[in-house]
Amino acid sequence: MQKSYWAMIAAALVLGQAACTVDKAAKAEESRGEAFAKAPAPAANLVTVTTSEFAFAAPATIPAGLTTVRLVNQGAEFHHVQLVRLDPGHTVAELMEGASSREHGPMPEWVHFVGGPNSPAPGGGQSEATMELQAGTYALVCFIPSKDGVPHMMKGMVKPLTVTPAASEARMGTADVRMTLRDYAFDIAPELTAGRHTIQVTNAAAQPHEVIVMKLAPGKTAQDLLAWMQTEQGPPPAMPMGGTTLLSQGELNHVTVDFEAGEYALLCFVPDAKDGQPHVAHGMVKQFTVR
Repeated sequence: MQKSYWAMIAAALVLGQAACTVDKAAKAEESRGEAFAKAPAPAANLVTVTTSEFAFAAPATIPAGLTTVRLVNQGAEFHHVQLVRLDPGHTVAELMEGASSREHGPMPEWVHFVGGPNSPAPGGGQSEATMELQAGTYALVCFIPSKDGVPHMMKGMVKPLTVTPAASEARMGTADVRMTLRDYAFDIAPELTAGRHTIQVTNAAAQPHEVIVMKLAPGKTAQDLLAWMQTEQGPPPAMPMGGTTLLSQGELNHVTVDFEAGEYALLCFVPDAKDGQPHVAHGMVKQFTVR
């Protein structure tokens, strides 16, 4: 009887220690889970591109994966950053040769427009665009023309870029507004309101498209802006706030814009593949009110 009693005590102690060990292990696992949950999500690779007349200051090599391109325009003219991905076996020199001989019409199938930040205001303005970059050969290009009508690309505003393979775990964040580019319209849902919005811009059309976000001056309209662009006489009736440069079909960018109450316009100036006219001439202009 006495031996049984002490045997039961010993068994109880063993079971108690085992339970304590299991409890500690469970708490340790729970603590690790909480720490993992609190760990920040991997961030996009940030690449700063500074523009001037007529050059890009930017890295020559960046890693693949989720990338935010920040444009800082230190020039006196408008500039944007167009990322162009070339299929294997093709070069930036080949891209330039084709551009100099092509009046208008579709680009070769080995050229892919993957977007980038569209023009902010000159003299220090900034804009950003976030995208997934595959490894490969790219070019940074500015297609905006000067007052003489010559695109900045033809004035030397082209820079080769190599995107190297990488195992980034960063993933595209959530956008609260979706914008779809079509021939020749901007579809937006939900309606833009005052405040900061992250917009997912996707091109669903066969032709490349861009979006330029413009804040209109009080009392001015999108048509006033288009008329001013013909002469550029007097103060501009709007100022650019970024957007995305050309996107090939299926490509998407995220852009974050701070909207104040007022009137805005969206425009696409990409030359049409059929007649060479800018898409604004085909009606790809949208004026909207932010409240």
